Amino acid sequence: MDECDLGNIFADRYQKEALARQLNRKLQGESRFECEDCGETIPEGRRKAVPGCVRCVSCETNFERKPW
Repeated sequence: MDECDLGNIFADRYQKEALARQLNRKLQGESRFECEDCGETIPEGRRKAVPGCVRCVSCETNFERKPW
């Protein structure tokens, strides 16, 4: 597996996750108050800016960077 393969895997995963987040926002409506990864409180500004969010900014960044 080369860098192009990894890039394609990441792009596919990112697209699927983005679509899933959009669907979850429509279904859930409200954001979580605690991050599902670290358990820390998700700031009100993030909850309002990203309806349906389930992770704090730091954990979401780490989650999106993982190559699957």
